[in-house]
Amino acid sequence: MTSLSSQERTVIQTLLELNYSVRAIARFIKRSPSTVSIEIHQVTPYKAEIAHALALKKRHLRGRHHTLTPAIAVFLNEHIGILKWSPETAAHVLGLPFKTIYNWLNAGRLKLSLADLPDKGIRQKRQSDGRRQVFVHGRSIESRPKSVQARQDFGHFEVDTMQSGKKRGEVLVTITERLSRQHIVRQVSGRNSQAVTPVLIHFFQGIENAKSITVDRGREFAKYDEIEQKLGIPVYFAHPYSPEERGSNEILNRYVRRFIPKERKIETVSAKELDQINHWINARPMKTLNWQSPRKVFQQFAVFG
Repeated sequence: MTSLSSQERTVIQTLLELNYSVRAIARFIKRSPSTVSIEIHQVTPYKAEIAHALALKKRHLRGRHHTLTPAIAVFLNEHIGILKWSPETAAHVLGLPFKTIYNWLNAGRLKLSLADLPDKGIRQKRQSDGRRQVFVHGRSIESRPKSVQARQDFGHFEVDTMQSGKKRGEVLVTITERLSRQHIVRQVSGRNSQAVTPVLIHFFQGIENAKSITVDRGREFAKYDEIEQKLGIPVYFAHPYSPEERGSNEILNRYVRRFIPKERKIETVSAKELDQINHWINARPMKTLNWQSPRKVFQQFAVFG
């Protein structure tokens, strides 16, 4: 009996979500009920992508050598090239040394290049975007509770904006929760406080246990007092030219850049594509979260209004 394919596992997940019984699923994919039953107990709750990765891992462990099979190549090309996983994350799921993946890449055995890897192997120096600091008041990050830095408490967020294209236009607002690393990207009409403030207020009104917001001193955050008044959440300002003080947000912004490079105008990004990018970013397992996804950790702690 041949093993289940990726497509069959996707069908199993879909039918489970529709409350089909094991026997009904087995009839639909023309497999035995025992095969389906064993399959769905491999991962709880059942996720086709994770189940397929585990199957590839088990298949790989039967051999003595790190052989690049067609199935593993497809998995790596898709998850690194399209879903923007790091080689280390993909190696963990497959049960491989991550150096093996680099060896395959350098030998030209994958449909990937260094340009497909995080930061392309090079941390690019940020270029000035022409923004001026327009205010110096507001709470300094120095007055933020020290416990926020330790990431032991849920509800502390970092916020920034991202601009693309050579001409000014729409921008992205990026919101990162420090504990879970959940990274939310929203599209706004301009890089000014009139456009950004209502987006932030609307978002944080939906999170009842949000405790603080940390931003830079860009003009888009000039209405911080309105945010504090309507939300009852303190807004802290990082020091000028200190992106490391919003480190989680900065790192994940670079991840977004892999999908939306600087030369691409934000206006060309559809709502559907942005939703997919949000899903990809927050559904991937992260080593710093003990290989859980940001979305899973976020949903464990967030209290939605």
